[in-house]
Amino acid sequence: MLLGTSAQATDRRDDILVQGENFSISVKEPMGWKGDSNASAGHGNLVFYRENEDLQNAKAVIRVLVANKTDENTIEDLKYDMESYRKQYPKVQFKDISVKHPEYGVYPKLFYVNTNFSEYVAYLNPGKQYPYLICVSMHLKKNEASKEDIEAYSSVIESLKALK
Repeated sequence: MLLGTSAQATDRRDDILVQGENFSISVKEPMGWKGDSNASAGHGNLVFYRENEDLQNAKAVIRVLVANKTDENTIEDLKYDMESYRKQYPKVQFKDISVKHPEYGVYPKLFYVNTNFSEYVAYLNPGKQYPYLICVSMHLKKNEASKEDIEAYSSVIESLKALK
């Protein structure tokens, strides 16, 4: 379940604070990208896209979604999403990817349909003391991620902090 959100940032590369009814997280904008909580309706609690693009024509969009946890078995949440994609896109394939967070368990995977889309997905579990998990995904239409895309995606994941 997507949780309601508000966000604010003071300066570029400062932490963006994203708050909802039962969560509070912070995350840093990747260099050359902008964070937008107002344009994120239906896309998550916060989206990032390149400064010289807008959300509608962005080559890559990074989404941060905060969802209620039902348990600590985060890998099962990822597997559930994989099955949902398989039903919606019968030709979807999955590939292991490597992204890390300095403190939280991370469960990443690349979902892709050749020449159609690539979706980099990582579930983060900030621990038992938090009633939510965080999903960071990066969607690319008909493109593979560039080195810069992967760096931006990784920097979002690494900078995330659960606060409440």
